[in-house]
Amino acid sequence: MKRMPSERVLTPLMIKNAFDAANSILKEQDGVVEHSDNDFECFTFKSKDVSLVFYPHRTTARNYHIRVRNNGSKDKEKAIKIMDILDNESGYNCTFSRKSN
Repeated sequence: MKRMPSERVLTPLMIKNAFDAANSILKEQDGVVEHSDNDFECFTFKSKDVSLVFYPHRTTARNYHIRVRNNGSKDKEKAIKIMDILDNESGYNCTFSRKSN
């Protein structure tokens, strides 16, 4: 990740832990988790028909976590299923919350 607004800073350790968790959770999926060089993105998941972006998010309570969103996936249903897997496997703990559709 290149840069983020100062009010949304996640520590490198928080990003590394989330990246490792996403890699572990998504290892059975046909795709790859990669660090992102784009501004305001932490990392991405890409397969032939699904593209997800993981980005920093600050809640109204000023807690920080990584949010995931669909990034123009060809198979939107599969993208939703993968985001559900992320939410479930992370323990529904807000680590990989997604913006409401």
